[in-house]
Amino acid sequence: MGYARRTYLVPIPQVARLAELAALNVALHARCLEDQQRIMAGQTASIAERLTVERAYLGPLPQHAPEIGLVREVVVRSTGQVHFEATVYSVPIQYAYRRLVLKADPFDVRLYADDALVATHARSYAKGEVMEDWRHYVRVLLEKPFALPFASAVRHALANGDLPAHWERLRQDLVARRRDGNREFARILELAALHPLAEVDGALLLAAEHPDWNAATVRHLLAWLKEPSAPVAPLDAARYPAYQLALPLPDLERYNRLLEVRS
Repeated sequence: MGYARRTYLVPIPQVARLAELAALNVALHARCLEDQQRIMAGQTASIAERLTVERAYLGPLPQHAPEIGLVREVVVRSTGQVHFEATVYSVPIQYAYRRLVLKADPFDVRLYADDALVATHARSYAKGEVMEDWRHYVRVLLEKPFALPFASAVRHALANGDLPAHWERLRQDLVARRRDGNREFARILELAALHPLAEVDGALLLAAEHPDWNAATVRHLLAWLKEPSAPVAPLDAARYPAYQLALPLPDLERYNRLLEVRS
């Protein structure tokens, strides 16, 4: 271990994202395979040859990778948030006041209620940062829609691209036309939490072309967009023999009688 650390990890690699860590692991794996051709001091066989002999005495690998991250028990605040190190992370509001299990690796923070995964966030190391997911607050926004314009999770999602930026303009259009505009928009957020965001956005843009659209319009259009078009079979004339009968042509002279003047 000391040789590998001094040879491959000095200076310490700077890894900022999970993809970079995966690339670092690939590079380390290649260097370790290359190093297996080395013959250590006092030995006559290479590391690879000695490893082949040793493998016969090794037990099987575990079926599941061991947990290497931090594990903590946390209590959810009334705001649907937990505090871990110097950062605040959101969870679905229905877990307020409950105890959850937090598991943190260098890049992700996951929160569990019993064995169910209820929230996942990118891990933050910035002191005082708040990591929020707008989906966690849909339930409370349906109950208190007047808070929607001030909901920081929604505003951050619109700013960073988690929600399309044009949704704020559409929300304002709803509020301008309807007294319950914010409630209607909260219902649209509920649809976005249950369905792929791109599909809800497509239905919302179609709905906004109508003068009196609302959440129900979006819901119906979403169902219409998701419903596959049923193939229409060509008409088989053989199934309707009655329509194949030869009928006599009408006597058009009869219509001339309408021109006759009766005394």
